[in-house]
Amino acid sequence: MKELTRRQHFVPRTYLKNFGYSKKKDIYSNVLPKDSDDENSIFESNIINICLEKDLYTLPGKTADEKMLLETFYNENYETHYQRIYEILTDPEKEILTEKEHKLVISTVVTMLYRTKKWITDFNHFFDRVLEAAYIKCEQSQKDYFTFEETKISVKGKSLEELQNGFRNDNKQLQILTMLETALKLIDLRLVNDGIMVSKLEDNSAGFISSDNPVSISNNYSVHLAPFNPTNVLKIPLDSNHLLHLMPYANESNKKIIIRNNMTDVLSYTQNLTSNYEQFQNAERFLVGNENSLKSFLKQKKMM
Repeated sequence: MKELTRRQHFVPRTYLKNFGYSKKKDIYSNVLPKDSDDENSIFESNIINICLEKDLYTLPGKTADEKMLLETFYNENYETHYQRIYEILTDPEKEILTEKEHKLVISTVVTMLYRTKKWITDFNHFFDRVLEAAYIKCEQSQKDYFTFEETKISVKGKSLEELQNGFRNDNKQLQILTMLETALKLIDLRLVNDGIMVSKLEDNSAGFISSDNPVSISNNYSVHLAPFNPTNVLKIPLDSNHLLHLMPYANESNKKIIIRNNMTDVLSYTQNLTSNYEQFQNAERFLVGNENSLKSFLKQKKMM
């Protein structure tokens, strides 16, 4: 029987450890609160204590096995394979991926895109506003209910905060499962045309940083970014020197080739600045990386 794990990482520790260092038999990293511009706010943390939430993936069930089903799924299908994928992507001698490796790279990135806490937070903030508008309308019309998707919702005896918190708790598991279902569908779409590119910083410029929402999205052909769009470019820093790109422009003959882009001078600086700023924009609460990279980003940020 599995042990019930309540502290669940939405950014895997197998990923975070490549932005850390060994200390007292554990892995530590440096962390910067997103809303801080002061390098004195950078603090050291064991990676076991960052990018997690209690019971985020816990499902209803009678046994620990049932409750841990989703946590086990992520661990067995992606997290246990991550270090091997990392070694492949950062190995300059590795040129061709097997079909299994290609699928694992894409599925790992896509699930990391959808499993972070930020998506739930953003949806909850949006739905809070929906509930607030409905609540105010009920007060103005002196009604004790409103209708949402053909369901009558009672506000009788409830404050707005109680109503909002109730919806968050009632829909938590549904949101988590919907995000996984969406990720699995997107994986199938991206397997068709996604190529792999790894950019590497070759000089002594400041390194890449990551965050509590590490997969960034860009699209030169769409004004409005939709995460499910398979024509998006997905990027994720692998460590302070390597940046992975999923490029949706490949075909069957070349999509398993790893394109390696070794950058120096201006290209290195530009790629570093762009990626780090994307991590800043993506982050919900924290940026993660080595101390020098975080301090360098703060200096760059002041010049933007």
